[in-house]
Amino acid sequence: MRKFFGCVILTFIFMFAGMISADAGSSFEKVGDNYKFSWDGLTDMEHVTYTLSCTGGSSVESSGGNNNGLVSSASGYVVLKPSENSLTCKITNSNGAVVEQKSVSTSTGGGTTSKQNTTTTTTTTTTVPRSSNANLASINITTNDDEAVTLSPSFSANVYTYQANVASTVRTVNVDARLEDSRANMIVNGADDELVAGENNEITITVTAEDGTKKAYTINITREALTADATLSDLTIEECEDFEFQEDKFTYNVKIGRNVDSLTLEYTLSDENATVEIDGNENLKNGSKVRITVTAEDGTKRVYTLNIQKETTTTKKNNTVTVEDKNPLIIMGLSVIAFGFVGGIIYVIKR
Repeated sequence: MRKFFGCVILTFIFMFAGMISADAGSSFEKVGDNYKFSWDGLTDMEHVTYTLSCTGGSSVESSGGNNNGLVSSASGYVVLKPSENSLTCKITNSNGAVVEQKSVSTSTGGGTTSKQNTTTTTTTTTTVPRSSNANLASINITTNDDEAVTLSPSFSANVYTYQANVASTVRTVNVDARLEDSRANMIVNGADDELVAGENNEITITVTAEDGTKKAYTINITREALTADATLSDLTIEECEDFEFQEDKFTYNVKIGRNVDSLTLEYTLSDENATVEIDGNENLKNGSKVRITVTAEDGTKRVYTLNIQKETTTTKKNNTVTVEDKNPLIIMGLSVIAFGFVGGIIYVIKR
């Protein structure tokens, strides 16, 4: 009987100890990205066993107890890393009674708690909306010779297609586009390609706003067709005064003095965009060939060939021999022969 009453009295002592421990204090505190749960004032640690348990996160650091373990001191803390939108910690005594319970909202960074019943408050955070501005502020285009290219129509942020024409000599262009909103970004396609002559060349500028809104600006550039004219409109040769150029003739016989080593050529192109290359015009000999190659813009070629004919001997100006041109001895000899011939005739007649 005494043993029974002893057990009953011991049970009441433990229950009373659990009741008086309810005066302990606890709180949540935000530490960086983590949350610190602290408690203080637990009583009668010799006779009452306290257990700490937390949900919604994992323990990072602790003192005087740990998550889902026995509490070893009347005051202590545990630091938790949230894994859910809220954290809850509670301390129970050996009878299973909750003596401390706190909760905090981890999605808003703060909250209020009370013993036994959990109360959570939400803090509203104002979020600045992302920009939807995907406009260009300007487009400027220049040729590879740094000459401005005119767009049609004139640039406007709300116009997305443009036309431009460039000369056949323009191979590439430079595109300078500016954004209205620095938070947007753009990608330019086709600007680094060589323009195809006689065709439309498309350049696209795609702008993406901060919120993902996209706009595309298209520039159609037409490069003039290349010319095919590979002819000369005139050609003169200083060393051959009687040379006559004919537009539809591509082979000529050129007579020059035997001391001429090269020709002085002056030519005019039918198309100023064509090019000329001359070869064989050095150390000229009888039978040499000088070639003048004209290349048009589109690659068409024409070759003018000059066949060299050099003088080999000095040409006489007059083949008629006059008395003044003869040597005096020759004249005397001819005179003697003439007189002898006449004398012979007279002698025959007299006989």
